[in-house]
Amino acid sequence: MFGDYSIGDLGAIFAMQGFAGLILFSVYVLMALGLAIIFGQMGVINMAHGEFMILGAYVTWMTSNFFQSFLPGLFGGYFFVAMILAFLASGALGMLVEWGLIRHLYRRPLDTLLATWGLSLILQQAYRSIFGAREVGVELPQWMLGSKQITDSIEVPINGIFVMCLTVLITICVAYIMYKSRWGRQVRAVVQNRVPLSYVPALHNWPLVLPRGRASPYSGPGSAGRVPEPG
Repeated sequence: MFGDYSIGDLGAIFAMQGFAGLILFSVYVLMALGLAIIFGQMGVINMAHGEFMILGAYVTWMTSNFFQSFLPGLFGGYFFVAMILAFLASGALGMLVEWGLIRHLYRRPLDTLLATWGLSLILQQAYRSIFGAREVGVELPQWMLGSKQITDSIEVPINGIFVMCLTVLITICVAYIMYKSRWGRQVRAVVQNRVPLSYVPALHNWPLVLPRGRASPYSGPGSAGRVPEPG
C-alpha cells in the first residue's frame, strides 16, 4: 500500500493531514467556547448551537455576494466585514432566544434541551425556505488563496493559517474578558447566583442576557472561517 512512497513522502502526507485536522479543530474550538459559556455558566443545554453557526455561514455568503455585486473594488476585505456581521447576527439571535425562550426555563435543563432542539428544527426549515436546500459557497479573496511552503514537500493553506490564528486570538480575548474584566466578573457572579438579580428591574438584567448573546457569536466567526474550506 505504501510501497510507492518514501519515508519523507509519508511524513509530508501525515503532516499536511494533521494540519487539516487542526484547522477543523480550530472551528470546533470556537463553537465549544459558546457551548461552554452557555452550559457551564448558565446551565442551559443548547441543541441549536449548530444553527447559530449556519447563520454565520449564510451571513458570510450574503456578504460575499454583496461585495461582488456592488463593491467589487473592496472585495479583498469583505471577509473581515463578514466576520463582524456574522458575530453580530449570531449574537442578536442568541439574545432574542434568551429573552423569548431560555429565560423562562432556567433551572430546568431538560426543558431547555427539548426547547432548543425544537428551535433547531425551526431554524433549519427557515434556512431551507429562505436560502434553498442546496449548499452554497463563497469565493475567497485573493490574499487567502494558495498555500505556504513549509518544506519542499509540505504545504499548508493560507486560509487554514488564518482560521487558526483567529481561533487563538478569540480564545485569548474570551479568557481575558471572563476572568480579568469587571464585566466578566459580574457575569460569572450573576450566573452563579441568580436570586438577587430577580429583585432588580428587568432593564438591569443584562448580566444574565448578555452571556447568551456573547456566547452565541463565537460560532459566527467560526462558520465564516469554515465556509471557504473544501467540503
